[in-house]
Amino acid sequence: MTLSEMIAVHDENALAALANVGIVRRAKRDFEAGKATVETRDDTQATVTSDGKSVTVPATGLDAATCDCPSTGVCRHIILAAFALRADTPAPAVKSAPDDLHTLTEEDLRKFAGADWDKAINLARISTAAKIDADGVNLSVHLPDLEFPVVFLAGQGLSGAVFKGAKSAKRRVTAAAALVARQHGGAQALDQITQDDAQSAFLSAEFLAQVQSAITGAVTGVFGGGSVIAEDMLFDLSISARAQSAPRLTSLLRALVHQARLARAHHFDFRDDRFLADAALTYALAKALEKHPEDTQLTGTLRRTYRDSDSFDLIMLGAVRWHAASGARGLRLYGFAPDQNAWYTTSQARGAGMDPGFAPENAYFGPLWGAGTAKDITGTQVTLRQARVSSDQQISWDQASAAPTHAPDVIAQLNNAGAVFANWDDAQDDIAIRSPAGLRRMGSAVPILFAPSDIGNANFEDINQQYQLPIIDQTRASWNLTLSAKQHETVAWLQDNKANIRVLFCEATVVDLRLRLSPVSVMIGQQMINLSLDPLPEAKSTFGDRARSFLKSKISSGSTPAQAPLSAIEQLGNAVFDATAEVMRFGQSNTLLALADQAETLQLALLAQALRDLSQTPDANQAMRVSYLASEIMRS
Repeated sequence: MTLSEMIAVHDENALAALANVGIVRRAKRDFEAGKATVETRDDTQATVTSDGKSVTVPATGLDAATCDCPSTGVCRHIILAAFALRADTPAPAVKSAPDDLHTLTEEDLRKFAGADWDKAINLARISTAAKIDADGVNLSVHLPDLEFPVVFLAGQGLSGAVFKGAKSAKRRVTAAAALVARQHGGAQALDQITQDDAQSAFLSAEFLAQVQSAITGAVTGVFGGGSVIAEDMLFDLSISARAQSAPRLTSLLRALVHQARLARAHHFDFRDDRFLADAALTYALAKALEKHPEDTQLTGTLRRTYRDSDSFDLIMLGAVRWHAASGARGLRLYGFAPDQNAWYTTSQARGAGMDPGFAPENAYFGPLWGAGTAKDITGTQVTLRQARVSSDQQISWDQASAAPTHAPDVIAQLNNAGAVFANWDDAQDDIAIRSPAGLRRMGSAVPILFAPSDIGNANFEDINQQYQLPIIDQTRASWNLTLSAKQHETVAWLQDNKANIRVLFCEATVVDLRLRLSPVSVMIGQQMINLSLDPLPEAKSTFGDRARSFLKSKISSGSTPAQAPLSAIEQLGNAVFDATAEVMRFGQSNTLLALADQAETLQLALLAQALRDLSQTPDANQAMRVSYLASEIMRS
């Protein structure tokens, strides 16, 4: 590539990717003020006097340019020289960056990535939601987990791509961005790429020890003000083949990286207790995986072992689309077996980067067990034959057959089995009984059926961008459903149709140490309506008008809903997180021993001892132990 061709692709956005927007703006003003002169120029290099400094620009790229000012990297004088060179000669035609990437082979990418090839593939597979923008002849690819985009400059190849992140990560990040862009452009799907080191997927004790060390380093760094190195290590571990074999660990590591970046930016979304709880959970998971590396409830893998089952009846109650932080996505369908008083699920899913044409909603409208589509059988009872079922009551999507039983009223059967709750205290007890214990609880959703007496007015939380919609039981006690800001029409529809709802089906999950109810489906008459997958039936008047009227009159924005008083255990848990954060910031906390006494009074002996140990040994390992125990008692 000649100097003229190289300079031609460096527009203002490309220059900003090399330096920053502020430097580019100042350099442009200097150029317009006549502060740059091209002294010599040929096809291989040029010399420019930039605001009194001598700049040499080779055809190999601006990142190889030199300036006699004391600044390091691409300084203002180099950017000013680029403006002068762009104006000095008309820009020649060059092939676009997307075309460059399209013509590359897998071998080209593999050779560029070198030892980082497997990590590049893993990073690409969890980054299918990347933001891809064509900018003239250049291409910007911003991977979701990274602070800076990769900018591919036309004609510059992979080595000439611009990435302002850590130099040690440039090869794998650039290769991953190229893989994502190539899939987006139709050149090669990610599930057609071959990884090299299948053996590296084993969760070794050495790898898990590295994870634990990185977590304690991140905790120390976040509260001590120097988390960048630990962030990079955590992210590096999260995209390794070993971490990819445990999707749950991958997701937690990526979430910790995100929180560490929020802390470094002093972002208002960062919370000490959330970070400590998540760090402790990830630390404990790594510990548990040392002893149980193939436990699917710990690893979160999609693969299961299925066994033949006898025939049984199943009432199908709702379907949920899901997308995991690991990049996996799928459809989960729930059923209840009244004769067994047991819940079952069946799923169709794809791992990160696999089968880009797969969409969970298509599975919902596709055939299931020969009994119709998943949509058709929702709200009905089927007899399941020749089914294969896993130990955690997951039914194989592909290895079963079913026939409708034409039950006259499935609600009566659900009530007779005690599966529908009209008292929220009883529902909470049932959720507690059916929730997995300890680490196996994380990420798991517990299905629950409600028969609400009423639905109250919704409240919109500006900070969380969520609706809290209270459902009322037969004793007039309330429990909030949580819906996202995008579900405003669903909120209005539920309120508008509350008198007709016979059964409300929800998923109960633990989020930020609190039990969250997410509505999945409702039964009106004999019809089960999936709230996120089915079109919501319109009322007699225009639904849009009714929704707008409801949202205007019934939803209070910006206010905080009244909260139930915190229990003694919740108050203790909050105080423990505050004290632990204080220890990590300042090396000590005067409240630890008093909190230990409180824990002992509440018969929380393990937490009491952990607090005393933290007082004696105020380090990150002890902080993880205390934080895990505190989060467990609050979740319970």
